[in-house]
Amino acid sequence: MFLFLVGILPRFMAYPVCEGLALLVWLIDRKHFKIGMVNLNIAFPEKDEGWKRRILRRSFQQLGDQVVEISRMSRLTRQDAMRRVRYEEGRGLENYLRVREQNRPVLFMTAHISAWEFLPTVHALYGHPLSFVVRSLDNPYLERWTTGLRRRAGNQVIAKHRSIRQIIRTLKEGGDVGFLVDQNSQEKEGVYVPFFGHPASTNSALAALALKTAAPIVPGFMYPTRRRGHYVIRFYPPVELVKSDDPEQDVVEGTALLNRFIEEVIREYPHCWLWGHRRFQTQPDGRNLYQ
Repeated sequence: MFLFLVGILPRFMAYPVCEGLALLVWLIDRKHFKIGMVNLNIAFPEKDEGWKRRILRRSFQQLGDQVVEISRMSRLTRQDAMRRVRYEEGRGLENYLRVREQNRPVLFMTAHISAWEFLPTVHALYGHPLSFVVRSLDNPYLERWTTGLRRRAGNQVIAKHRSIRQIIRTLKEGGDVGFLVDQNSQEKEGVYVPFFGHPASTNSALAALALKTAAPIVPGFMYPTRRRGHYVIRFYPPVELVKSDDPEQDVVEGTALLNRFIEEVIREYPHCWLWGHRRFQTQPDGRNLYQ
């Protein structure tokens, strides 16, 4: 109901309303404020307290902007997508097409940056649908609604808990598959690799799949322009992971390389990342950095 109400507001009203609500959450949600400040202290130890608070506040407001985009995704047209979202010059669609022109599928990697839910929908409306791996939501009604929204532009959703076979089948059929890989992983699912110079347990499935299937990885992100409601899609050149005689080390090195792409974009657009997530929750020595 809330998204419906936001969706019928004119854009010039919807953005400030949702940003205002997000700012209110920033003021009263001390739990995620604390988590965000811990993360910022790890990532930007050289910055002062005021800068970190401003970045955290703006990251909450970015979530408000994403709510506006989600509220309109069910009726988003190709014309509207092309009017408000463009590919970055020099680091855009050509890097994706370079792989597709070879009749090879793409493994996409992205992160919780800016309007990340908007990214695959826009890319599909440009004519390039994909499948992407997501964790199923606990609420079955919300899960059904969200899945329908994500599929609307021609994309497919792969549930994380039963994803491997479906991912490999999709790749064999020539389809692209996307992953979000910037959240904390349990030790059994990930490897410890540097993230902002600190050990971060990172899901290694994407690197392992790339090594197994020889599919190239295209890191892709969406970031906002100065004009509210307008965005840019950045695709880095395809990454080809190389096998050696040590498969486990190959996965670690590949995962570390992918983290560096995410870190680069966050450093460039620090206010666009989801700082309220316990990214460093799982530590090699068992410490809890968020106490």
